Amino acid sequence: MIGSSDQTIADRNTVHVWSVALDEAELDLPELLSDDEISRLGRIHHSRARLAFLRTRAALRLILASYLDCPSKDIIFNYNENGKPALSSDKSHSLTFNLSHSGNHCLLAVTKESDLGVDIERLHSGRDFAALAQRFFTPAEHDLLENSQDEGLFYRMWVLKEASVKARGIKLLSGLDRFQCSVSEQGELNVADKLGEIQPGNWSVRQWQPDDQSIAAIVVGCADVDFVEKTLISY
Repeated sequence: MIGSSDQTIADRNTVHVWSVALDEAELDLPELLSDDEISRLGRIHHSRARLAFLRTRAALRLILASYLDCPSKDIIFNYNENGKPALSSDKSHSLTFNLSHSGNHCLLAVTKESDLGVDIERLHSGRDFAALAQRFFTPAEHDLLENSQDEGLFYRMWVLKEASVKARGIKLLSGLDRFQCSVSEQGELNVADKLGEIQPGNWSVRQWQPDDQSIAAIVVGCADVDFVEKTLISY
């Protein structure tokens, strides 16, 4: 299912960005999941959410196994106090990763040694963006949205903030207002860490649209990163 079984990352300046289609029935592989993941799967009552979880975890294990050169079933995950997953230290090969999915699209970012966070959000028209911004964004960001005619700005800000939160491994709702977005004179969207732990010169940021229905962002704790796109394919 993966184009090559010997995936490698040369150094922390390289990030592989995997795109996974969650409508692939070939990813219905519960035999790859751990007992804990099977228990989590059983607690999901909505059928679409349950299927997305199964296929996301199967894809995660298949892809990481291609780097670690081990059976997918043997991969062990550890979780920090806020639930961010990481590879067991004795089998990690210095790899770090982060995962996000929305709708039928999943993104997995993999690198070496550097902290990273990725987020993808599916676009929905007609939402009350002002109310959401007032609840989760800083006053300056709320004002920025109120003065903008760009409906996509809310999503671009959201994914950038959430990717920043995930990169630091902190709780989402308690961390969203720690990272503040602003628009430069050139019209570029930037994000700043109000605690100063993430400095623009030491971190790399990428924003893009994986398709016409979604917006994504990656934040990596390393400067001058080379992003390499990968696709999980079935055959």
